[in-house]
Amino acid sequence: MSRPTVLVVGCASSTPHGRDQMRRLSAQARRRGIALVGADTPRNLAAMDPGLVDELVAFDVPQPARAREWATGRGGIDAVLTFREMCVESVAALADELGVAGNDQSVVRTIRAKDLCRRKLRESGFAQPHCRVVRNRTEAAEFMADTGPGPWIVKPRSGMGSTGVSLVDSNATLPEAINRISGEAPFLIETYVPGREFSAEGVMLGGEPRVLALTAKTTGAGFVETGHRMPADLDESTAVRAQEQVERALRAVGLSRGIFHVEFWADGDSIVLGEVHARPGGDFIHAMVEHVRPGLELYGLLIDDLLGNPAPALPEPSRAAGVEYLVLDPGEVRSVEGWEQVSRAPEVLAAELSVRPGDHITSVRGSADRHGVLVFGANTSSEVDKLAIRAKKALRIDITRPSEHGLPIEPR
Repeated sequence: MSRPTVLVVGCASSTPHGRDQMRRLSAQARRRGIALVGADTPRNLAAMDPGLVDELVAFDVPQPARAREWATGRGGIDAVLTFREMCVESVAALADELGVAGNDQSVVRTIRAKDLCRRKLRESGFAQPHCRVVRNRTEAAEFMADTGPGPWIVKPRSGMGSTGVSLVDSNATLPEAINRISGEAPFLIETYVPGREFSAEGVMLGGEPRVLALTAKTTGAGFVETGHRMPADLDESTAVRAQEQVERALRAVGLSRGIFHVEFWADGDSIVLGEVHARPGGDFIHAMVEHVRPGLELYGLLIDDLLGNPAPALPEPSRAAGVEYLVLDPGEVRSVEGWEQVSRAPEVLAAELSVRPGDHITSVRGSADRHGVLVFGANTSSEVDKLAIRAKKALRIDITRPSEHGLPIEPR
C-alpha cells in the first residue's frame, strides 16, 4: 500500500520560527511513515531545504483561487495543512477541492477579518471591544466621538506581527496611526482593552478543541511582542475560565480542524478574547508547547487527526519555557560579544541573531523587525527567568547611535 500523503502549504517560511516548524513537522511525519508534498511560490521554494519533503510543487499559496485551480482534478493527497497565517484560507479551499478533512473556507475567512470575528464572538455572547471598519480619518474620528473617552486601537483589518497597530488617545494622534497602516483602506478602529495579554495554544481533535497551554506575553512599542512565558502565570481559576472561554469560542466560530492560537486579555475577573487564528502561534510558541509537555509531537498530533487516526494520550505538562526577543536601539552595530556562548547553552531550544557588526538598524515597527531571539527550556518558570537574565548579562551588542546633530556618540 502507498504511504499517506500530506500537502504542506507555505512550506518554505523565511522566518526562524517558521523554518523550525517545518523541520519538526518533517521529522514527525517521517516517524509516522507519511509522505510530504511541500507547496510554495517558486521564489520561496528556491531557498528551501528540499530534503524536508518528498516532493515540491509551486503555485501562489496565499491565493485561495490559485490553490483551488492547482488542486482541480488532482488525487493522491490525503490531508492538507499549514503553519502560516497567509495560507489558512488556501488550505480550506484545497481541503474542499481535494475532498479531505478541513475547515469551511467561510469560517476561516471570518476569523481572518478581525471585525467579522469580533461580531461573531459578540453575537455568541462573548465580551468584545467595540470596533468599526472605517475608510478614512473622518470616519475614525466619528467612531472615537461615539465611544469615548478612549483610548482606541487603530490597525489593519487583517494582518499579523503587530504591523500597523497603534494606540490612539486623541484626534491629534490619529493621523500618525493611519500613516502606519501604509495607506491601507479600509482599516479597523476599536476601543482599547485593558489587562495583560495572553494566548491559548491547542489543537482540534475529532472536531473538538483541546487547549494544550496558556502563554503570557510581553510587548514593547507598537504592541510588538518581545517575550513569552509558558505556562502563563495565571491563578488556577482564571486559567480554567480562560481555557473554557477559548474552547467555547472556537466552537462558536465554527473551527473544526487544525492547530489554533487564540489571544486574550485578563484583567481581574474579566477575560476578553482577542484574535483567533487557525494555525500555530508564531515566535517559537510551538517549541515551547512541545517542551512543556515532554513527548508531545504537535504536528504529528495534527496529522493523525486530519487522517482520522485516533488521538494518542496527551503527555501532561511538567516543564516551563520562555522566549526573549532582542529589540535594539537604532544605530550602527559596532560589535557583538557573547552570542556563541549564549546561543549554544544546553538550555537554549532555539536561537537566531539577525544583526552583525556594520549593520545599520532602525526602529522596530513590527515582529519582522526584531533583531534576534532566544528560546529557553527548563523545569520551572523561575529557572526560565534566571536563564533569560543570565543570557542578557552575557550578551553585549554595542551600537553607535546618531546624535541629534547627526554626529556619532559613544556606543551603548
